[in-house]
Amino acid sequence: MTSNGKTRQPTKRSSAAVGRRKKRGVVRATGTAVTVIRPLSASSLKDILWETLTDLKHDNILPNRADAIAAQSREILWTIKVQLQVAGQAKRGVPQEIIEFSEKR
Repeated sequence: MTSNGKTRQPTKRSSAAVGRRKKRGVVRATGTAVTVIRPLSASSLKDILWETLTDLKHDNILPNRADAIAAQSREILWTIKVQLQVAGQAKRGVPQEIIEFSEKR
């Protein structure tokens, strides 16, 4: 018996990670302009959410994109809440990253 030729692994894969570079800053494309997002903090999160809400109100952004931004924001806030609860139950101090997140301007 001979094996089927279609079951062989392809030699060239389109999913290979070739030529990828790591980026230091987060860049968001808006139309033809590019906006650089500030480091994550409570005030920058609030600003992004407010900007998303006003863009949605003026039909400058699609509702599904606004929903995705809101869902990511909820996940961030839920994670912070859980970290605070764990620190409180373990009678430990609040992690430094949470303090920086909340106090950074």
